[in-house]
Amino acid sequence: MSRTSRTQCLLLLASSLAAISTGALAQSSNTGTTRSFTSEWQCDNGRSLFFNAHPRRPREEAHIRYVGSRIEVRLQGPVKEGRYVSQDGKVAWQLNGNEATFSFEGTLPQPIRCARVVSPAVKK
Repeated sequence: MSRTSRTQCLLLLASSLAAISTGALAQSSNTGTTRSFTSEWQCDNGRSLFFNAHPRRPREEAHIRYVGSRIEVRLQGPVKEGRYVSQDGKVAWQLNGNEATFSFEGTLPQPIRCARVVSPAVKK
């Protein structure tokens, strides 16, 4: 093997190792557990609703999934009141601990109550 070929092989090997180690470092730097901010709610009408909001960033957008619809909602008023409303005002979500009231104009004739579904793994 000529000196030029050995040099090229060493450069290829070095660049491959650098790429592999960079990927490994990138993967290991995210050591926090991945968690979802989506909570499941069982409503009085027998349907499930999913509410997705970041608990420490309540002013960011949140989403509600109900009967195949995904609606963006935003906090309205003080954080402690827990009231989220869609931009058009047709959807409202009022949190109160593990209970909530949900209204969806044009889909529900009146507001319904929902209770948070707590999985057995989460209960302490």
